[in-house]
Amino acid sequence: MIPVRRALATALLLAAVFASGAETRVAAPAESDGRAAVLSVVAGRTADLLVLEGGYERGLRPGSVCTVSRAGAPLGAVVVAESSRSRAVALVLELAPAVSIAVGDVVSVRANPRL
Repeated sequence: MIPVRRALATALLLAAVFASGAETRVAAPAESDGRAAVLSVVAGRTADLLVLEGGYERGLRPGSVCTVSRAGAPLGAVVVAESSRSRAVALVLELAPAVSIAVGDVVSVRANPRL
């Protein structure tokens, strides 16, 4: 009886998630490159956020540590805070001195997440 209860509970949970309109998350396609352009920069009092053009479809997952670059030159580091299929939000961790991130800069997932 326990497996039947577990299956029923799982089915009810999935039905509730889909009925609530929650977005489903899927694995990135094989051609995802782990890169996304910066769509906007949201400056905050204590931290800055980046809205990225690409999410799960580009290989960006919450917790992914990434490098921000412009014309191939690294500018700083960010961590993906939230990701949907086609958008992600990242928190700026570090930035090179006298540098600012701009729309169009590129965020790339680091192969080695060490800061």
